[in-house]
Amino acid sequence: MSSRADPIEASDAFQLWRPVEPSGAPSSPLVVSVPHAGTEVPDVDAPLLRATGAALLRDADAFVDRLVAKAPSLGAPLVVARVSRYVLDLNRAPDDVDHEVCPEVERPARASARGLVWRTSTDGVALMTRPLTRAELRSRVERLHAPYHAALASLLEERRQHFGFAVLLDAHSMPSTGRLGHTDPGARRADIVPGDVRGSSCAPSLSRLVAEHFATAGFRVKANDPYMGGYITRAHGRPARGIHAIQLEVNRDLYLEEDAVRFESARAQRLIPAMDALLERLRAWRPS
Repeated sequence: MSSRADPIEASDAFQLWRPVEPSGAPSSPLVVSVPHAGTEVPDVDAPLLRATGAALLRDADAFVDRLVAKAPSLGAPLVVARVSRYVLDLNRAPDDVDHEVCPEVERPARASARGLVWRTSTDGVALMTRPLTRAELRSRVERLHAPYHAALASLLEERRQHFGFAVLLDAHSMPSTGRLGHTDPGARRADIVPGDVRGSSCAPSLSRLVAEHFATAGFRVKANDPYMGGYITRAHGRPARGIHAIQLEVNRDLYLEEDAVRFESARAQRLIPAMDALLERLRAWRPS
């Protein structure tokens, strides 16, 4: 976690930094979500997970919260997940459960090694000591998934009520090249990938703003490829209701020593000012 002040609110699922708003009313339509930076494993879940310590960083969006740390000072609440996505992936639907993860689920959404609960890492390493029971799966959803999404929905609705619209930036990082099991194995990825579920999760002008912002700053941008937006973007993005959600994937090579999963301040010197400026622009954006 970055050196900013302690969170205003904390739960098992997330930490929340709220902006100081003396009037009590929202000062920005923006909410920022970081669902994959967490590496904690709750005590109740630890016996069922093989990965520990540094291994939990491998598939985490490590230190992404640092990239958007300025959000609360600009009036935007910042919600950061605490728990590893190996335990429960907040960017997956609550019914996106593989039969091998929980055999008691009668109608799994799909066969997936990395759905709501990951049974293998992106390197193919088995993560579970045994399958989950239905009760254990339900417990994870109730303790982790439901509170995170309820917090996002509440924050967005507060802003929609006040401004007539709200904006959700869902911040992620991605490996610099596609790994085995991805749709682009071995391919060098763009620097920045904005995802708007191919135009359905936010107004086109918001997508253009994000893409043009980074392109103008000299970053290589490729919208919706290889990630167009996950469950968070799809579930909360409702442009017709005035809630606009966009996912942002940042190439890890821009701020990390990737193999060591170590934050590199020298590399980040170019990226962080661009991220700060993006938050400023999202704060000022208005639907057409």
